[in-house]
Amino acid sequence: MTTRTRRASGRFTLGSYSQQLEQFAASRGDAVYRQLAGLDETMGLEAIYRDHAALFEPAAIDWLRKEADGSGDEAAQAGALLAFAVQEHVESAVAGLTEQVAAAEASAIIMWRGEAIPYRSAWHRAIDIANRAERNALAASYFDGVEAINPLRQERFERVGEAIRSLGYANVPAMVHATAGFDPDELAADQRAFLTASETVYFAAVRRLLAEIDIEQGDGARVDLDRILRGNGWDSWFPARGLLPALRSTLAGMGIDLDRQGSIMLDIEPRARKAPRAFCVGVRVPDDLRLVIQPHGGWDDYGALLHEAAHAEHFSNVDPSLPVAYRYAGDNSLTEGYGILFDVLVGDPAWLMEMAGMPEADAVAFADFHAFWNLGSLRSLAASLLYELYLHSGVDADLAQEQYAGMLGLTLGVRFAPQDYLAATDDNLYVARYARAAMVAGSLSAWLRTRFGEAWWRSADAGEALVRSWSRGQQWNAEDVVAHLGYDRLDWRPVLRQIRTRLIGEMSGYGGPNITTRAGTRKV
Repeated sequence: MTTRTRRASGRFTLGSYSQQLEQFAASRGDAVYRQLAGLDETMGLEAIYRDHAALFEPAAIDWLRKEADGSGDEAAQAGALLAFAVQEHVESAVAGLTEQVAAAEASAIIMWRGEAIPYRSAWHRAIDIANRAERNALAASYFDGVEAINPLRQERFERVGEAIRSLGYANVPAMVHATAGFDPDELAADQRAFLTASETVYFAAVRRLLAEIDIEQGDGARVDLDRILRGNGWDSWFPARGLLPALRSTLAGMGIDLDRQGSIMLDIEPRARKAPRAFCVGVRVPDDLRLVIQPHGGWDDYGALLHEAAHAEHFSNVDPSLPVAYRYAGDNSLTEGYGILFDVLVGDPAWLMEMAGMPEADAVAFADFHAFWNLGSLRSLAASLLYELYLHSGVDADLAQEQYAGMLGLTLGVRFAPQDYLAATDDNLYVARYARAAMVAGSLSAWLRTRFGEAWWRSADAGEALVRSWSRGQQWNAEDVVAHLGYDRLDWRPVLRQIRTRLIGEMSGYGGPNITTRAGTRKV
């Protein structure tokens, strides 16, 4: 592919910029992997950004803006690289604080009943406690730890705002709107409609499940809801020894042999300092993908592994001849959509019977529970998007904490701790990508089921279709993909329809004469 010779401040062509960005991505990816995997205490991000500073300086960003202002493939590449460069300019401005926050989280200890519990393990430990008073007490100690690190998070958040404004954007949502190809405010309006449409079914289910652990609706805390969502009563069907076999068998059904993919490294060994959140890092795409999970035992390990495996499969199947812009940059809503498509397989009765060996009655019952888990996750995403738009509007920390606790609590029906107002957020309004991804996954799932059958994951033809899509990297955005599937736009309705088909009995919201919503009880 030919490239133009115009340079940024005499330094770059599109080709040379891409080459240096790939080198930067490899250095940063390896550093991030090693620290979050619990192998190194620090990332060394400041040195990495310093070595590659020219890529993200204002002159380079201005050059990319000019290159992106046009039509054709090179302008599209420049647009994708611009979004990447803007985000990394911001990250470079806060690299030292990012390092400090990560180090604090990795080294912090929660003292509990004479036991030293690593900060990163404490929340999972809390939700596994059956006794409500003990569970809430450990959660309170965990939030003390969150609050202790918050001054660093707040300083970092403020510097992010300064860096965004230095590039001419009013705030993070304005930067996303200008560079990411979608309007966060329009997405928020769509998510409000989803929250309204899903309210009755959600609150009917959460009322029932809280009652099962002797908690009245309105009296629960987030740790109690997470206790429900944890669903550890189902864990015996999902032993640790079956984790990798389930992944291998699922991929094999699609004609994909995981063991022959030398580009994918699986890091599933438990480590005390390992981050609790599973992740996949593309150190070199498509040749070096690292999938990391901190297994704690149970069905959600299976879902997390499938989600990250979808990222690994996506990027390991990218056509290596594609430009860097489409292998490393682009719309992450797409790869997150593949992740959600895979992780909800854990809630498919046919998958459960085949991969977990569940009898049909148990598989249907677990699918019912998992549909509620999925609905709670989607409502959390929607509420988080609305909150983060407020967070980035210029409010002070006290107001942000109140809004976080109020908005998430109102949407999910339990009390949320205000201390989590920054710890629960990702950079660059990434929650918007997850919200978009859920709609991609819903549309893609509906298409796969129509084309290849309900158990599409048993079809090698479905696997071939996915590999073709994966080979494009992120050259297409979320809208391109759903348009290819025959949809006019990103739409949450296929997702909600799929959830409703899984919910049964009272969990569906239609199992009794009274339905409790956040507004109270009404007759139906």
